[in-house]
Amino acid sequence: MCLQSSSRAQSGPDSPSLRAKNEIPSSLVAPLTSLSRTGGEPNRSAPLQKFVCNKGYTQKECDDEMVVLRKGLANYRASDLGGWTWVLVRSEDWKHLLLARGLDPGIPALTFPGARTTFFEEALVAGPAGRVSELMGVWHLGRQSLLDLAIRHELGHALCNDVNERTAERVAKLLEERNSVTCGAMAGPKRGVRE
Repeated sequence: MCLQSSSRAQSGPDSPSLRAKNEIPSSLVAPLTSLSRTGGEPNRSAPLQKFVCNKGYTQKECDDEMVVLRKGLANYRASDLGGWTWVLVRSEDWKHLLLARGLDPGIPALTFPGARTTFFEEALVAGPAGRVSELMGVWHLGRQSLLDLAIRHELGHALCNDVNERTAERVAKLLEERNSVTCGAMAGPKRGVRE
């Protein structure tokens, strides 16, 4: 799901558009940065990609859960995006945040292309079994498959800098098939993504 400048948002696998504010809620992000590295990741003095956890995480929880997210992102070379921020939000805060903004509580991830930031609900990588069951009921996927779908879909928004849900779905399919990503019907490849 992508929040866009026109304030239109898609939610859930089959839900209609909803209205939402476009600003990133400051309550989502706390200055707790994951310092763990995934194998094969280059050591940089100033990483282009930031991995952050929202309030309520301990440093250990943040690091442990971020390892799972980083591995999933590495499957699709998300580092090719350059400067981007990936945020994990605790499930107990996620659902309340979505409901307060009038969004479907079955949404597991949000992308703000203008801010170059993507938020993922904790239940995708860890967290309460009850919330995972709720998401599995909505999406009919297990945790790992749901995380993979969420990553591919949000990368569709990010790689193409496009808020269109159909574009994100098409790119998610291209990524799943390990094909080069094209961002528009008339456009050539914006980014090649390989294994």
